[in-house]
Parts: sequence; structure tokens; C-alpha cells
Amino acid sequence: MKHVSLDFSAEKKTEISIGKGFLFSGFAAGQLKRLGKRFALFCDSNVRAAIGEKWADYLKKEGIDVSIFSFPPGEKEKSRERKAELEDCLIERKWGREGCFLALGGGVTSDLVGFLAATYHRGVPLVLIPTTLLAMVDACIGGKTGVNTPYGKNLIGAFYPANQVWIDTEWMANKLEGMAEVIKYGLIHSKELLEILDGDLIPLIERSIAIKAEIVRADPEEKLGLRRILNFGHTIGHAIEQASDYAISHGNAVAIGLLAESYLSKEMGLLGKESFAEVERIIRQFSFPLKAPRELVFSVDKKGVCGTARFVLLKSLGECVPFDGDYCTQVPDAALKNTLEYVYGLH
Repeated sequence: MKHVSLDFSAEKKTEISIGKGFLFSGFAAGQLKRLGKRFALFCDSNVRAAIGEKWADYLKKEGIDVSIFSFPPGEKEKSRERKAELEDCLIERKWGREGCFLALGGGVTSDLVGFLAATYHRGVPLVLIPTTLLAMVDACIGGKTGVNTPYGKNLIGAFYPANQVWIDTEWMANKLEGMAEVIKYGLIHSKELLEILDGDLIPLIERSIAIKAEIVRADPEEKLGLRRILNFGHTIGHAIEQASDYAISHGNAVAIGLLAESYLSKEMGLLGKESFAEVERIIRQFSFPLKAPRELVFSVDKKGVCGTARFVLLKSLGECVPFDGDYCTQVPDAALKNTLEYVYGLH
């Protein structure tokens, strides 16, 4: 097992542990006993059935006071309403500041429970235990938490890095969707990463985390512009999720978004045709479902200005266009229209 300490802010460090098979070991119980006296384990009902009940029983045998709070699975559960329901449940059961929150699951769980931890009694200790590759390399790293609204994804939230992140690959699910985020890191920051995508999983996770940590340290609260490059592929990806009413998963939507925004980069004369062809080859080798709904609508997101969508664009594999430090830009209607026709023709 490997341990990495990341200082995403001056006030708080995140201790990350990466390995296989350590959740059911003395490590977990020992770490928890140093973090709090009472533990709320949050997971969706699928994860609860797969591992949550079993892990809670194990922790109880190790002398840990743990209670499970679960909710239905799916992106729609990452909402203000679900957060309020969980808050009320905690208050009714007299949970105070002595509690520590454990978020076991994918990106929906880490985003939702992270936001809950940030605001409950103005902040309680938080441990993220991701069970998907996507959460391991993205959602659990960097401190972004939040919920969706009818007007867009992740528009309400907080920056709240976890105290600890435990990445146990023995319990990992949905590797394919997580590969979209791994590919993203290669496209925006490390051409070398694109050359080892078919390698061992743990080195891919470690390299992805290192890239995200480097970017987040430079711009921890997305005030300088650089952190926006982490949203490459997500402007179109989020639009696809919303247009499908979240029937298309985040990872698949991002895969389409990476292709689309690379195509848009080519349309803008920024990315060469050979480089775009390489992006297509990389994405297609992983057999993502690439069918997108028509009539995509771009809601205001974190890159938008005055209600106008802006895009992160590539200048080469491994490098984004800086746009004078903004790292995103508005695009001409014609370029966007051509890009959407490309998206609608994908299969």
C-alpha cells in the first residue's frame, strides 16, 4: 500500500492511501479511531448491498461506532433535496460535530457527501472511499463537492478536501467510465500518459492523481484559470448528460465530450488533423458508447460568463490553449454547429 500526502490548501491536507485489499484490515479501523468517535457511513443502495453492510459489520467488530445512511443510486440523487433529507436524518438522530463522515461509492456519493460534510455543523471530518475508477482519479481528488440543479450540474457546492482518501482497487467497479477521465489527463497535461493507457491500473491511478494534484495546487479554488482545464470535455459532456436525463452516464458523456471538444479545437484551427485523428483512435479503442442525444443545450457552467458557454480547447496532445490565462474561450456559432453535427453523427 502506498501513502501520499497532498496539501491542496494551507489549512488542510489530504492523506491518500492506494492499494488492494486493505479496507478489511487493521489499517481502516486504526485510522478511524484517530479521526472521531462516531461514524456515519454514506452509500447508495447498490453499494450498500455489495460491500457497505459487510464493511460496517467488520468495523463494528473492530470497536467502531458506525451507522449506515443510504439512498437510491444515480446522478439524480446528487441534489439539494437529497442533501436536505440526509441533513434532517442526521439532526433527528442527534449527530453532532463529534461525528466523522465516510463516503463509500462513486462520484455521486463523494460529491454529495463531501458537500454535506462541508456544511454540516460548518464542517466535519471526511473520509472518501471510492469504488469506481472515475471517483478514484477525479471526484475524490481536489476538494470539489456539490449538487446538481435543473439549470446545470455542480452549480452549488463547496471546496472541501477530504481528510483522507482510501483507494482500494479490490472493490473497484466501472473501469471503462473512469478511463475517460484518465484519457482527459493525458490530453490536457501529459502525452506520456496516453502511451501507457493499457498498462497496470495502480500506476495509471497514481499518475492521474499526481496530474490533478499539480493542477489543483496551482489553482485550488479555480480563481486563476488553470484549474479550468480539468473541465476539458465536460461542457459538451454535461450537456449530453442533461439532454439524456442522465440515462447516459458521466463517464460515457465525458468520452463523447473529449471527442467533441477535440473536434472543436480542430475546427478552430488550434489542433492539427493528425492529432485529432489520434484522439479519435484513443477514444475508440476503449469501446465507449458514443451515441449522443440531439439538440444539446449548454447551461451556464463554471467557465461561463454572463450566461455564455465557454470551452477548454487543445493546441496539441498534452497541452491546452491558455487564452491569456483564462484557459477557455467562447467559440463562433459556425464552429459549434459543425461540432454538434459531428457529435450527432457518432456511433
